[in-house]
Amino acid sequence: MDSFFPEVFTYKQSTITNQKVTAMHPLHEEGVDDMASLAELHGGSIMYNLFQRYKRNQIYTYIGSIIASVNPYQPIAGLYERATMEEYSRCHLGELPPHIFAIANECYRCLWKRHDNQCVLISGESGAGKTESTKLILKFLSVISQQTLDLGLQEKTSSVEQAILQSSPIMEAFGNAKTVYNNNSSRFGKFVQLNICQQGNIQGGRIVDYLLEKNRVVRQNPGERNYHIFYALLAGLDQGEREEFYLSLPENYHYLNQSGCTEDKTISDQESFRQVITAMEVMQFSKEEVREVLRLLAGILHLGNIEFITAGGAQIPFKTALGRSADLLGLDPTQLTDALTQRSMILRGEEILTPLSVQQAVDSRDSLAMALYARCFEWVIKKINSRIKGKDDFKSIGILDIFGFENFEVNHFEQFNINYANEKLQEYFNKHIFSLEQLEYSREGLVWEDIDWIDNGECLDLIEKKLGLLALINEESHFPQATDSTLLEKLHSQHANNHFYVKPRVAVNNFGVKHYAGEVQYDVRGILEKNRDTFRDDLLNLLRESRFDFIYDLFEHVSSRNNQDTLKCGSKHRRPTVSSQFKDSLHSLMATLSSSNPFFVRCIKPNTQKMPDQFDQVVVLNQLRYSGMLETVRIRKAGYAVRRPFQDFYKRYKVLMRNLALPDDIRGKCTVLLQVYDASNSEWQLGKTKVFLRESLEQKLEKRREEEIDRAAMVIRAHILGYLARKQYRKVLCGVVTIQKNYRAFLARKKFLHLKKAAIVFQKQLRGQLARRVYRQLLAEKRELE
Repeated sequence: MDSFFPEVFTYKQSTITNQKVTAMHPLHEEGVDDMASLAELHGGSIMYNLFQRYKRNQIYTYIGSIIASVNPYQPIAGLYERATMEEYSRCHLGELPPHIFAIANECYRCLWKRHDNQCVLISGESGAGKTESTKLILKFLSVISQQTLDLGLQEKTSSVEQAILQSSPIMEAFGNAKTVYNNNSSRFGKFVQLNICQQGNIQGGRIVDYLLEKNRVVRQNPGERNYHIFYALLAGLDQGEREEFYLSLPENYHYLNQSGCTEDKTISDQESFRQVITAMEVMQFSKEEVREVLRLLAGILHLGNIEFITAGGAQIPFKTALGRSADLLGLDPTQLTDALTQRSMILRGEEILTPLSVQQAVDSRDSLAMALYARCFEWVIKKINSRIKGKDDFKSIGILDIFGFENFEVNHFEQFNINYANEKLQEYFNKHIFSLEQLEYSREGLVWEDIDWIDNGECLDLIEKKLGLLALINEESHFPQATDSTLLEKLHSQHANNHFYVKPRVAVNNFGVKHYAGEVQYDVRGILEKNRDTFRDDLLNLLRESRFDFIYDLFEHVSSRNNQDTLKCGSKHRRPTVSSQFKDSLHSLMATLSSSNPFFVRCIKPNTQKMPDQFDQVVVLNQLRYSGMLETVRIRKAGYAVRRPFQDFYKRYKVLMRNLALPDDIRGKCTVLLQVYDASNSEWQLGKTKVFLRESLEQKLEKRREEEIDRAAMVIRAHILGYLARKQYRKVLCGVVTIQKNYRAFLARKKFLHLKKAAIVFQKQLRGQLARRVYRQLLAEKRELE
């Protein structure tokens, strides 16, 4: 017996659950393309469908216009070739097997079908394949947008699209890293916005980044790695450059070796370096700019090797790493030593130096390294955006690739913000798939039985509302004497009775949150310092004195600790914290998404070992449950994902009504059309102001509409070609007549001249004969007279 599921498993044609035994539908044994067509709806049937398809390398499955993608953790031959892209670009959603290209194509078509901005939200756990999905959508849109142009325009716009595609290797190298769950985990969020012109091509774009995990630069969890670019740097430089930057093996650098993992067999660091350099050339980074970036990265690595001992305060016993980092960063070694081992403060116009402890010195060193990397990352993003910037005079397609939900053994401030972002995205998904849709059904008076779904609004209220977790963290961050312990006490005191807040039973440094994806325990230690993100004035001033313009420019406009940009809060001015800035940017993102028509890609991780051909039913079932997959399938099966006002519906499909006897009113016209094209009346309803359709019926109507338009176009084309042919015929006929006229005139003239010449000859001969005759007569008469 197949023991695939412990609580739901299948044997031949029977589905056995702990509740009842039912016969499995024979059409579902091999799996279906669209899970909205499943006859049996429960977690087991959905998971079994995904499993059956996964075994055949069919990693994509529809839920209406939503697509579920199961990470194969291996390449699949022929799945993403150019011919595949062209095939999907010519078909409607549902005409071909499920594919991410079909979603990208439908998103592209909707720019003109709906006349509004579009967006694709790619969600899932870390390691589920979100970054790869983003790259595939970008690649498809680049190809399809070129098909609409003639050769001249293709050459003009291809450089912009190539630049957008080439931004991916750079972004991944600087923003991705190996984690426990994912060898290529995005440690920042990004929203790629493509500007599309009315001709259909990509004419520009921009990248918005969110919350880079700076802490990874200086420390990583066991088994994880730092950002890819550091390992690529060490593997890709030639011998001369390595000597110039004093570089050796990854094992020799504290910022790379502390996790015990410096190599990943699934990643070619040398090839990554080549791709990054090539991409930078395409993005028009100058050779000097590339060199400055590489030198800064090398300086960060040497900075991490600076060690401290206690001798009346922190001291640096070995100067090798110090000298190398100072040289690469353009700093004076003595000034760097002073900045790392003592704090400089100006009090009443007098400078006061305070020795630092070893731990404080280490913190200063790490703070310097994180600041350098973060500013370099920001500079790279700005450089990319300046290259791909273009007009935004028509519509846009946004692609959101943001960090997946995370729950490690120890979770810090970064995981708290990451999971907060995922809560917002889940709320957005719930709002569009469940809340707004069912609310509109009710408002329009449709016959409908509401589908229950899990609302994560209360969890979000716990995090972001007044006196929520974010508010308390920010409040404590503004108190100089506040500590992580006082923060934890406030959190416990304020929210101990909240159902979504978890107070540990024993006195530990944790607080918990019951997220939509499960409970997560967060370590409070370090939260306040990370949230304040303070950077000492003396360290900032040190970097501004670098002899390298690149380093100086990075920090020229960075505000000092005592003179930062401020937020007005009541009567007080407060510095913006990391979490408050992230919250504002997240709300701005949500506003952008809310003004766009969304498409959803739900990425699923089949196992936690990152291994191909392994489908862990516990791991998958948990993702299906917390993501609301069952409820999504139910509403896609029963609901009406397409809704159009009567007037818009009539305008779009009136081409199908030419031979129909139609009523005078718009509602009646819509009714007649739908009755003709869906006699069963099972796939639509008429509301008070709108037509509600299932996606399958809209696809049918769209196909018929295109056929009618094609047929009309063929008739128009035939008439135009006939007109042109007749015009050409008349032109040719006129030319032939003209040629005939002229040729006949030529022949007539030739004949006339010939006859004229003959007549003259005849006249000449005759006159000569007559003249000779007269001459002979005269001669004879003369002779007679003689």
